[in-house]
Order: sequence, then C-alpha cells, then structure tokens
Amino acid sequence: MAGERRAVEESKKVRIGVIGLGKLGILHTGLVNMIPRAELAGLADINKQLAKYVQQSGLKAPFFSDLGQMLGEVPLDAAIVCTPASANLGIAEKCVQAGLDVFIEKPLAHTFEAAKRIAALVSQKEVVHATGYLFAHMGLFKKAKSLLEANVIGAVHRFRSSMYTSEVFGRKKGWVYDRSQSGGGVVINVASHLLYLLHWYFGPVRSVFAQAKNIYLDVEDAASVIFECGRDVVGSLDTSWSVPGYRLPYIDVRVEGDNGTLELNNDYIKLYLYKSQKGFAKEWTTIYKIDLPVTSKFELGAEGLYEEDQDFVDCCLDRTSPAVTWQDGLEVQRLIEAIYRSAEGRAVVGLEEVE
Repeated sequence: MAGERRAVEESKKVRIGVIGLGKLGILHTGLVNMIPRAELAGLADINKQLAKYVQQSGLKAPFFSDLGQMLGEVPLDAAIVCTPASANLGIAEKCVQAGLDVFIEKPLAHTFEAAKRIAALVSQKEVVHATGYLFAHMGLFKKAKSLLEANVIGAVHRFRSSMYTSEVFGRKKGWVYDRSQSGGGVVINVASHLLYLLHWYFGPVRSVFAQAKNIYLDVEDAASVIFECGRDVVGSLDTSWSVPGYRLPYIDVRVEGDNGTLELNNDYIKLYLYKSQKGFAKEWTTIYKIDLPVTSKFELGAEGLYEEDQDFVDCCLDRTSPAVTWQDGLEVQRLIEAIYRSAEGRAVVGLEEVE
C-alpha cells in the first residue's frame, strides 16, 4: 500500500491556470507545458481576441475572458498571475479565496498599500505564494550570494550597482508607462529585479536617499539611490531604461570588503583577493556563467524562468516556501516606496517609516 501511495503522489500534477496572456504570460504558459509535474489547465485574459491565439497555438487548455468563470468551471490547484500590476490585488484575492496556490509576476503590486494587502492574504488561508524575481533562480547570482555568505572578500563595507536597458527614447504607450497601472517607471518595472538582489545580498536596508528624472515620460526614466544597510554597509544604485547599447537589461555590481572585491554582471563574477580564502587564490579569479553547472533545461524567453516555475510547482507539491515569497516581494515593494518618497521629498527616508 505504501508503494502504491508513493506512486500516486509521484504521478500527481499541479493543475495551473495562467492569468494574463501578455509576453510573460505566454512564456509561463509554454514553461508550464514543459514541466513534467505541471498541467496547464486553464487560460484567462480580458482580451477575448486571444481565444483565437490559444486555438491557433495548439494549446489544449480552455480559454476564458472572465476569471470568475475559469475559477468556477476548471479544477485548479494553482495560478500564475501575469497581469498589469494594478490588477494583482483583486486577482490574488479571488485566487486565494478559491484555495489556490499563487505565483505573481514582479512587482507584487503597483503600490505599497496594495502589496501589503496581498501579503496579508496568506494569514487567511494556507497557500503557497511566490513572487517573480528571477535573480533568485539564476546560477551566477546564486553563486555570488554564496561567496558573500562565505566571507570570501571578508566583511562587506560598500557596494556600487547599476542596471541599464535601451527601451525608452520617446513617448510610449502601454500600461507599463502609466503610473496608475504600473506604479512608476524604471525603478519599479526594471530595477526592481536589482533591488531584490541588493535586499537579498545586503539587507535589511535602513534608509535611502534618491533622485529620479523624467526625460521622455510622465514616470521616471532614470534614478540614482544611496543606501544605508545593516552591518554598516553603504551602497548605491544607478538605473535608466534610456541608455543606448543595452538590448537586454544589464546589471553591474561591485562589492568591496576587508579581503578584496567582488564584481558581478550578467556574464561573470570577478574576485580580487588580498589573500587566498576558501580555496580561491590571491589576486584575480574569474567565474564565467558558461562554466557553472547547467541547472536549466530550457531558456525560454529569459534565463531562470524555467527554474522559477519549477520551484513554484515543487513547492505546491511539497507544501514548502518558494525561493521568493510574497513577504520577500513586499520588502522589495517597501524599498521601492521609500525610493519614490525620497525622490519626491528630496530627503532621506528610513525604511521603518514605510508602514
């Protein structure tokens, strides 16, 4: 009987509904179809014309333009939410009420208040909850985290970071560029990934001082931030989505410690050590992404997406916490809110003020 029960458990699949069929929703849809213990059970988007796309693409899951109808008619275990950030709260409430585990693409919400209400939903029902910050699932960034935790460069004093992409060079339309739907500009829509990384590496952040610049849009196109973190660490971030030459978002982080420096970007980690430590030689060592063990079966759309969805599915089955929970998403949102308050007020904002 135990063997039969184990066989049943191993054959169980998580029935997932994908909500929102923009670019990321379509990517998640393809990935769910590739994960052995996941089943694409339903698709929902308010755009009724997408029903034709679903049919033509050969997807067997039923399409709904009404979320309530999908939740009422399709047996689901979990949902992946890829809607404009302003819609996340209402959708999360419906999914949690239906007893589903829920993954929400970053950011958690368009405002800190909405993010707080989403995070509070898990006190009402025990659900697996995840936020889509990719860097937590990418090998190079996880390797840098392990090196910092191992004190390879010694006690950290300060860091400098940047994230640039070539996206906005004039007026643009779409929900991403509408503050009422997205919550802001480059900080919340692009640099939030790097803010998650900085929170993960150096948090908790104590205070920020920020400046933001509108160049082409009514939301910020560029921003610079100074951080004061725990353990007497100070740092900076510079970001813009209006810099030529960056087809894809590019990050650069330099960390200074007692025993040297760690440099991190999309392609490699470079160490310079004053003395050998933890098996790393004195002076220069470079760890290239291509040389790290391959953990992904697929890179559909972006590195780490498959691992992110696999992590969510595994946690739904095992009833454990994903790598990035709604609480993690809320802490990033708190940081974003502090940055916006600081830029607006031209003053230092303590994170304890953001409640």
